[in-house]
Amino acid sequence: MKRFGTLKSSFWKKPEAVGGKRDAGTMNLQRVSIMVAGFALGLLLMGGPTDVRTQETYADGDLRLVDTDTGSVVDLSTATAPTGRLEIFDAGARDGEEWKGICDDGLGTLGSGDSYRVIGRQEAEVACRQLGFSGGEPRVGLALPKKEGGDLDPQEYYLLDELECSGSEDRILGEDRCKHWPRGHNNCSYGEAFGVTCEAATANNDAVGQIAVRGTEPKTGVLLTADHSKITDADGKPTDASAFSYQWIRSDIVWNETEISGATASTYTLQEADEENWIKVRISFTDNAGNSEVVESFEVGPIYTNKPDGSLRLIPFSTLNDDGTLSPSGEGEGLLQIFSGVDKRWKGVCDDSWDKTDADVACRQLGYAGSDEAIDQMIWLGYPPLLFLLDEVDCAGTESTLLECGHAGRGRHDCSSWEYAGVKCTVSGGTN
Repeated sequence: MKRFGTLKSSFWKKPEAVGGKRDAGTMNLQRVSIMVAGFALGLLLMGGPTDVRTQETYADGDLRLVDTDTGSVVDLSTATAPTGRLEIFDAGARDGEEWKGICDDGLGTLGSGDSYRVIGRQEAEVACRQLGFSGGEPRVGLALPKKEGGDLDPQEYYLLDELECSGSEDRILGEDRCKHWPRGHNNCSYGEAFGVTCEAATANNDAVGQIAVRGTEPKTGVLLTADHSKITDADGKPTDASAFSYQWIRSDIVWNETEISGATASTYTLQEADEENWIKVRISFTDNAGNSEVVESFEVGPIYTNKPDGSLRLIPFSTLNDDGTLSPSGEGEGLLQIFSGVDKRWKGVCDDSWDKTDADVACRQLGYAGSDEAIDQMIWLGYPPLLFLLDEVDCAGTESTLLECGHAGRGRHDCSSWEYAGVKCTVSGGTN
């Protein structure tokens, strides 16, 4: 029989922009564990709306749209749903003022509808708002413009990379605006320009400002507070605090967003269910002109456990039976993970020298009487072989925790993704 499973893993191309990628590979090995991990963070930074459709001179950070077929600048004064490659004005270019591009790194779409986040939609909405329109959809993978004598150098053309907006900013570039890599820094190629398709002309969509999600750390048990004191509204923001409503939202590793039941106050305490997820808040209010306004914060996370360094947990797996059916692992059986209080994440134990004595210590720490089996050669799909905290574990059998046992050194190992250790703990005697 074979034991296997699947894993949804996380990928951050930069520390805080967020985009998710998953390893779709599979391996025909004896045991595979199921695991979900994760992270995003942030403050939302913004200012007041600008219509650049009638500007004849340009300021740093102004936007325009370029038709990708003709190469001509889109006339925003006559367009009803303009579309094209975004270009941004760089007033500090080395060769004088010039229009540059925005790289689409992290801005591809993932999923659709209300249950999945569309990566790039927030950035498109901000860009369209700055252009004088309401709403927008992202366009990615666009080619750079041609120039006489050959192609443009991507390293010279892109002004912004790893752009991240919350959706309520009024401008892409400037102080207290969207987040991005330092201007001019990018690792992008010829066909990675970002563009938008804008929707209707601007209606009432003028609630902008900063929502700060304040808290000491993104860990369970910590109180978060939504501070929307810097939100502004052209029609007048209510002064009565009771006019604002709140909804805290949880995002998982594949950006599936779920409203947290009952979390409708201005504060929220991180729960165990939030672990390895991201949290944000949606603020709603009716302005003084009677218009409904909605502003969301950046995501904060990943949320990590408040458990002590060296805490253990088991991740279940499935067994492939001879008849082709699947059976879940039983109580007290699974891939072993240990919490690193330094890195604030769960890591694995390498199976080098892993034996029943080591498994006994682990099972007792988990609350069982001992172990029935020391499991080896388990695979943790979707992660590189760097997520090991311990290797060459050598317990005497009298230790209270696995971290007290001898080992190769914290974080030191020579292991691969198919060398994770697991246990099958003794259940017949009950748990402590």
